[in-house]
Amino acid sequence: MQAKAKKIIFIGILIVGCIITSIISTDNKEKSLPIGSMLQSSQTAAVSKSVQKKTVRVQVSGAVLEPGIYDLPANCRVEEAISAAGGLTENADSERVNLVRKVRDGMQIRVPVKKAARTSRTQRKNAQATAGYSASSTKKVGSTRAGTEKNNSAVQRVRINSASASELQQLPGIGPALAQRIVETRNSGRFTSAEDLLRVPGIGKAKLAKLRDYVEVD
Repeated sequence: MQAKAKKIIFIGILIVGCIITSIISTDNKEKSLPIGSMLQSSQTAAVSKSVQKKTVRVQVSGAVLEPGIYDLPANCRVEEAISAAGGLTENADSERVNLVRKVRDGMQIRVPVKKAARTSRTQRKNAQATAGYSASSTKKVGSTRAGTEKNNSAVQRVRINSASASELQQLPGIGPALAQRIVETRNSGRFTSAEDLLRVPGIGKAKLAKLRDYVEVD
């Protein structure tokens, strides 16, 4: 009888132990759920923040062909921002711009004009204001315009299907970064017309209109 009673007591102790263990395990799982949920939410927020930083918006002004506001890759440099704005003008003072500086969101990139060009432009305006618009000045303007048209007609066209990246940079508004994009685009499919340049990231209708007289499809 004593042995049977001990056996019953032992079984009872085992059952109580199992019940207590099950209750403790359930509490631990319930406590761990909010922590896991918080970690997952934090990771989602980090990924979302990373996606938002893939592009930056900058303003490019001054001596560039197409001043304006542009959305660019987050890790790009000032040189690429200027290329997106059509490249430098003839009187741009590139020595006073850090072309390899990384851009940041909300940044304004202003390309200054060469000092000599600023001085010449001021002197020319003063001379016109003093002399007025005479017949001789009108003749001079007409002569200059004719000379410009003659120079434009004599411009050597660049073959966009075979030109190297350095040769493509001779085109107006085409910098190193944009020239490389033209090469990469034509490698995936040759250009059949000047309009195919619209396939190149960074070349829009306005830029194409400026390039049309300088390119040739070979």
